[in-house]
Amino acid sequence: MNLEERIAKHRRMAESYRDKYVLQKIADGENYDEWEFTDDAVYTSPYFAAGQELVLKDVATHWDMAATIEAKAYGITFPDWKPVDFKLWPAENGFVQRYRWQGTNVNTGEVMGFYSISFVDTNEDGQITHWSTYVNDEEYGPFLEAAIGARGPFRGEDYMQALAKHFEKHGLSF
Repeated sequence: MNLEERIAKHRRMAESYRDKYVLQKIADGENYDEWEFTDDAVYTSPYFAAGQELVLKDVATHWDMAATIEAKAYGITFPDWKPVDFKLWPAENGFVQRYRWQGTNVNTGEVMGFYSISFVDTNEDGQITHWSTYVNDEEYGPFLEAAIGARGPFRGEDYMQALAKHFEKHGLSF
C-alpha cells in the first residue's frame, strides 16, 4: 500500500469501530471491519491491563468476543451506551481515536459518560501490531461501578472476570 492507501485504510478502520458501537452492533457479535492483527500483536492499557503488555493471541477471550461481552454487560444498566463524540487522527503508521462514550442509567436516570483514547499502530500491510487504550478513572471508574459493579485498574484477565461475574449476577451467559 502506498501512503494514501494506508491512511485511507486507517480511517476506515477507526470509522468501522465507531460505526459498530454507534449502531450498537458490537453487542450483537459484529466486529470492526478491516481490523486484522499480526500474530504477535499486543494490547496495553494502564487501566485494563495495569501496564502489562498482553499478546492478543494468548489472551483467553478473543478481542472481538471481549468487545461483545463488554457491550452486553454495559447495556444491562446503560442500554443506550454508545459513542456520542468521535475524533480521529489517521497517519502512515496507524491512527489515534478519541471517543466520548455515554449512556443513561436505567436505575437512576443519570446520564454518565467518559472519554477513551486509543493508539493503534500498524505494519506496512495495515495489520495491527500494537493497540493501547487510555481512560480517565475520575469518569470511567464511577461509570464502570454503575455498569458492572467493579472498578479498575485491572491486571491480566481481571476485567473479563469482572464482566463474567456481572453476567452471572444477571443470569446471562456468553
